[in-house]
Amino acid sequence: MCKEKIEPYFLNQYSRKEIINAWADWLKNKSENWEYFTITVVFKSGGKIRRPDRWESEYKNYVLKKIRRALEGNTKNLEEAIPFEDMAYYEFEETSIHRITSNRKPHHVHGLIPIRKYQLHKFWSVDNNAVKERIKKDIESIKTVQSVLIEPINKNKLLDWISYITKRKIV
Repeated sequence: MCKEKIEPYFLNQYSRKEIINAWADWLKNKSENWEYFTITVVFKSGGKIRRPDRWESEYKNYVLKKIRRALEGNTKNLEEAIPFEDMAYYEFEETSIHRITSNRKPHHVHGLIPIRKYQLHKFWSVDNNAVKERIKKDIESIKTVQSVLIEPINKNKLLDWISYITKRKIV
């Protein structure tokens, strides 16, 4: 059978809503051990060309690396410092009917970062209700990062955030 005849079957096997609900349910089941934070990283970009591979790479290799280093002191355990890193999506030209945007649309990545509860004190300042200042400064020190916004998210709002960041990117 040719690929064109097989592919639509897999694309239609699960709806976008079913996939997003499955992700949200899975993450809610992990909430006993994990706290969730939304992250939006805006990059300093020069150009109107979409380059998702570059910006996703910058996010995973630089931004998440700074967070991993803050969470885990032992370099042998850096890879496991963030339990799940795959919920991140690049945006550039996506527009919303609910907001009016200017001609300048920055390259940015929206993500969801789970932090293990026993590491939470290394990541989040309860006194300031903000990410630790050191982590924010480390991320902003990356020369391609323009700004970063990290906020806690209630596990009951996971479905909304996943729907927002994925837009048309899942099936």
